[in-house]
This record gives sequence, C-alpha cells and structure tokens, in this order.
Amino acid sequence: MYILGIDAGTEAIKAGIFDTTGNLIAAESRSYSTHFPHPGWAEQDPLGWWSGLVRAVQECLAKSDINPADIGAVCADATTCTLVPIRANGQHLRRALLWMDVRATSQAARIFATQHPALRYSLTGVSAEWMPAKALWLKENEPDIYNQCDYLLEYTDWIAYKLTGRIALNLNTVTQRWFYHLPSGGWPIEFYEQIGLGDIFSKLPKDVLPIGAEVGKLSRDAALQLGLPAGIPVAMGGGDAFIALLGLGVVAPGDLSVVMGSSNVLSGLAREEVHFPGIFGSFPDAVLPGLNLVEGGQVSTGSILNWFKRNFAGDLAEHAKRTGTSIYTLLDDEAEKIRVGSDGLIVLDYFQGNRTPHTDSMARGVIMGLSLQASRAHVFRAIMEGIAYGTKDILDTFTRHQCEVSQIIACGGATHSRLFMQIYADVIGKPISVTRVAEASLLGAGVAAAYCANVYGSLAEASRSMTQVVDEYRPDPERHQQYQFYLAKYQETYQQLKHVMHDVTQHLS
Repeated sequence: MYILGIDAGTEAIKAGIFDTTGNLIAAESRSYSTHFPHPGWAEQDPLGWWSGLVRAVQECLAKSDINPADIGAVCADATTCTLVPIRANGQHLRRALLWMDVRATSQAARIFATQHPALRYSLTGVSAEWMPAKALWLKENEPDIYNQCDYLLEYTDWIAYKLTGRIALNLNTVTQRWFYHLPSGGWPIEFYEQIGLGDIFSKLPKDVLPIGAEVGKLSRDAALQLGLPAGIPVAMGGGDAFIALLGLGVVAPGDLSVVMGSSNVLSGLAREEVHFPGIFGSFPDAVLPGLNLVEGGQVSTGSILNWFKRNFAGDLAEHAKRTGTSIYTLLDDEAEKIRVGSDGLIVLDYFQGNRTPHTDSMARGVIMGLSLQASRAHVFRAIMEGIAYGTKDILDTFTRHQCEVSQIIACGGATHSRLFMQIYADVIGKPISVTRVAEASLLGAGVAAAYCANVYGSLAEASRSMTQVVDEYRPDPERHQQYQFYLAKYQETYQQLKHVMHDVTQHLS
C-alpha cells in the first residue's frame, strides 16, 4: 500500500507518494500566483489551486511508476486563514483571501475590543489574518458576495470538497482560527452575534471532523482528472503548519516544531489547557485528542528572503544558472563572511505585521543601523538574524509562562541553509533537529492518510513510525552570548517605533 499526501502552501501545491513507513517515493509541485491589489492585501485564484493540484498528482504518479490502484488513502493540508466564499455548487465567488491578507485590521481591533471570553485564545489581540475578522470585512465591504455565498470554507476544506463532493470543516483550523472550543460545546454563538456575524452559521458546514477522519471517498470526477481509481478514502487534513507536527514526530508534551516557510509557525503540545498573553492557544484537541496545541508565529520570514532575492540579487541569477547552484546559496556564501550581529544592522521582520507576541497587524518591517559600510551581505545576514530574533522572542514568551520546550524540530525551506540553521541555533541557544523528510507538511498529510487507511491505530503511532531525525544543529555558547545584545535591541526597536508604524499604516489605508 502507498499513501498520497497533498500540501497546499503559499506559493505552490505539492503532491507526494509515501510508503507506510514514511519513505518518499515521488513528489511533484506546481506553483500558482498571488495577487497583491493593495498594501497588506493578498489573494489567490482557486482555479489555479485545482489545476496545480491535478498536474502535481498526475506527474507524481507518472514519476513514481506505481499502480494507482495501490494508493490506500489521500489527505490534503493547506494554508490556514485562507477564506473561500462559494455557492452550493462549488463555484467560488471571488479570489480567496490568503492567510497573509491583513485588510481586516479594523475589524480585528473591534472584535478584540469586545473582550468576549471566547478570545481566550488570543489575549494580546485578534489577528487580522483570522477568519472572523476576514468574514466581517467581507460582510461589510462586499455585502453582495457575502449574501450570495452559501459556504465560507478554509482552503483545506475546499480541497476536501473538490476531492469528495462533501462539504465539511476540519477541527484543526476552526479551533485555531474561528474560536471554536470543543470542551464547551463548539461554536461560541453569542460571541459571533456580538461581533456582528450572528448570521454566519447558515454559511458554515454542519460537520466538523478531526484530523485523519474520513471525509468521504474520492469522487468519480476527481478520480478521472487525477488519474486515480474512484472510491479511495480521503482523510480530513488541517492547516499546513500543524499537519507538519505529524510529519516531524511532534506528538508529546514538550515537543515543539518550527515550520519555516514563507512564514514561521511554532507549535508545541501541552497536557493542560493554558492561556496567556503573547501566544495563540492553547487549542484543545486541535491536532491530537487529549492534548493542547500552543502556537506562536511570524508572519514574514521566508517571504522576506524571497523579497530580498527578487529585488537585490538579480545579478546572481546567471552565475547560479551556470554553476547549477541556487541564488540563496550564493547569498549565504556572502553572508557567512559577515560577523555576528551584522556590524550593528538589525532587521525587524514585521513586513506584514506581527503575529506573536504582539499580534499587531499594523506593525511593519524595519532595517535599523544602516551605514555606508553596509553591503548586500550585511543586509542578507541581518534579515536571517532578525527572523531568528523573532523566533527567540516567541520561545521566551513560552518559557516565561512555564510552557515546557524539551526539544525543537524544524522543517521547511530554511533547513536547506546550514548558515541560517546555525544562526537559529546560536540565537535560540538550544539544539535544533531536522528530520529525514524535509517536506514535513507533505509527510504529515501522509501520516493522517495512513491512519485513515487503518495502517496504524492512532495518529501518534503513525507519526512515530513514519518520521526520523537525521541532523542536529547545536548552539555555539560564545556566539549565543554575543547575540543577546542584538536580541535586546531587536525587542526595543518595536517598542520605540510601534506608534510611528501605526501612523504610517493608517495613513496608507
């Protein structure tokens, strides 16, 4: 038996075929476009998602040379907080509001001002990324579309619908992004009424399914397009960064994952439900039954490096092509020559706002300490260091509130850079492990599918059986000590400049 995992990220959708021990047999991906109509806005076309998914699966099957009839189950994860308004027949009514879209800043502020008990998940502020804020923006600014839509779906649930024809929501994202709270009965109806969304429940599917539960069978239409037999079980997925926990072996209290993509998501597991300022959560049963997910995150990480490469490293493209290397590797080679602290250059990584610990959608990025000495290498290294400072800031928030972090396991694009990973370890001051399969979200979808196919008796068992740590970055004590000064200045920069940032952001809105 083989398992098909689908991982729908910010820039591309991936398909991967695994055996039931977690070996990657074949993988393919297809990119799609993001539209940025205004500052802070970000949208994607669902037609691009589906065409990319179909091509990725078809080419993955061709590359693997396995019999499609041997695929035992399918599961898909996707970016969270990506809102898709659709009609009952599945037709989408507008481009989806991508997770990084923060147009709903004023709605988020009004929601937080209610101080409703449902806001236990986010005591510092409500993120403009989150779904109630986005839904409220849609209702207030595009009422025709809001009124016409029959369902408001997450990207993950839209894929499950396209594969099976069944419309349902996944427990993972409704808990984390919609203020759903299973122990107290699910939807906080009075909260939604208070914020002006009392009518939203007619637009939300009735079924809420946990990760790994069977949504339905692969439909004939989807099977024909994908090149698979109809009737294959389709497992419910969740948010990409949280499905990644299963692909990293993060299944016990004290385990913490860092998913390093366009954004960074830090996710830990705790025995008890806890709530404190500066984190998201904790979210009961959001990944594994009986455990609480504690979350922190950075909105812009890999996306800043991509911005820098796109705008300031064009001259390296020809050399990269000629030598068969990547532009990022060439930038790493330059940055490695710069000493710790980038000669006083400090980057605040809030290019699309701050997710935690400040939950400030009006914050923006800062490059501080520029002088005529500064080179491209200085700025590139300072960006990596600034991202690592942001990660450390979140981890310190966890530990201040007795949230145990016993081991850190990382995945994502940054793990391909030994320099970046060593900077992370040196700034954080803890070892960081890397697993065999770098595409942890893709493998995590495979883990959920294997559980759905009854290969394993629990998600935790499936995760432990299908993951393996293969590398570790250990901090250098001297460099860790040097970084403490710059970390403190990074933290002070936000406090000193937040009012200026807010004024400029409001002026542009």
